Amino acid sequence: MAVMVLSPSRRAAYRLLVGFLAAGVGRCALEYCSAVHGDMPCEDLLAHDTGAPRFLDTGSLGGSTSLEDLMSTGIKELKYMSSSKKSRKASGTSMGAKFRNFHRDTLEMRWDNGTPDGVYSGTIPGLGRTSTNTYDGHSFFFTHPRSGAEVARFRMKAGANLYIIPPADDDEATKRSADYVEALEEAAFMERYEAENGVPWLAFYPRPKPILNMWPAEFLGQTHVVASPYAYHVSDTERHSGDLALSLQVLSHAPAGPRVFLVREMLSEFECDHIIELGKKVVRQSMVGQGGGFTSKTRTSENGWLKRSASPILENIYKRFGDVLGIDHDLLRSGKNAEELQVVRYERTQEYSPHHDFGDDGTPHQRFLTLLLYIQLPDEGGATSFPKANDGMGVQVVPARGDAVLFYSMLPDGNADDLALHAGMPVRKGQKWVCNLWVWDPKRH
Repeated sequence: MAVMVLSPSRRAAYRLLVGFLAAGVGRCALEYCSAVHGDMPCEDLLAHDTGAPRFLDTGSLGGSTSLEDLMSTGIKELKYMSSSKKSRKASGTSMGAKFRNFHRDTLEMRWDNGTPDGVYSGTIPGLGRTSTNTYDGHSFFFTHPRSGAEVARFRMKAGANLYIIPPADDDEATKRSADYVEALEEAAFMERYEAENGVPWLAFYPRPKPILNMWPAEFLGQTHVVASPYAYHVSDTERHSGDLALSLQVLSHAPAGPRVFLVREMLSEFECDHIIELGKKVVRQSMVGQGGGFTSKTRTSENGWLKRSASPILENIYKRFGDVLGIDHDLLRSGKNAEELQVVRYERTQEYSPHHDFGDDGTPHQRFLTLLLYIQLPDEGGATSFPKANDGMGVQVVPARGDAVLFYSMLPDGNADDLALHAGMPVRKGQKWVCNLWVWDPKRH
């Protein structure tokens, strides 16, 4: 497999070594050398060989690229959400929070909205854990489901992301347990990590680096182009001939924001229609939360799930997904690294409030990336937003039909990316359909 990333203004700073081989002759190695950090050693990317006989390269729009420049390439909507940068620790800022329960009973979690009962936000198992997106200054309290007695209460504070519900006073065994001691060690690690890196540790602790491919995202407009032999379907039985050239263009980059790419023409018109027809048979009221989930005003859409084996067309699309992601498509199965394809329908006024796709379920297995495909655009509204991109200025995008947005929920060191906060903004007119693939690292749990 080969991908070229070049900027006319920075071309001399790149050194890309590609095994430019004929189809079927060995495996291509892809070495990436940063143009932005010239003092950093080159690295071998983990991208798999697509098997395409042709390998393509491209130039990006260069270091002076703006969102306005990218907008001229055919995107329906692309703009900053704010005109000024924001501190990541400002009062009221959004944040990820992890909770550990060292009581032996399952507790109900409630957001304090000023009413006596608060807003039900799910449960946390006895000796278990949960996580949520919240805001600096918000408070959560935990109650016993039978007695209603309050067990613990926490006020959220930017920079403090782990909240531990201690064991009952008379539970000496839990106080001496390895899990409780490790939780206290994790809290100390998180404090050190944030002091050293300026961002919170939100993943399971300890967590190794990801083993799957992560495309570099170092500056706005940086472009990777992938050749895929899995051409578009134009009917149930007919496909285009030849390889596809699919581009991934950076809309947000580290460290100013999450790693976000626009993938142009990921699906054909026929393939979009095909997924919608399959989706109509499975969508229902969307849920949020872990352990089966619950309904919430934060997510008012309808969703359902499609198996990769639902049609030969989906099977071909999944293979194309693998090429674009740089991941062996055989791993994109529900028994390996991927979830089934989620299909989501939004009617007028429906939305999905800002949230993260990752969580902490007590294992190192975590959602690694989201590939979000736009299969029917609304007449107005319905943008996908990343409020923490571009140093807090945020970015919102509505691409063309058949395009996709790829973003990573994990950092290169294995931490979850707090900046990957995103939202499905309200549809103002018309109907919106999207589908998304979640890929886990090191495997799906």
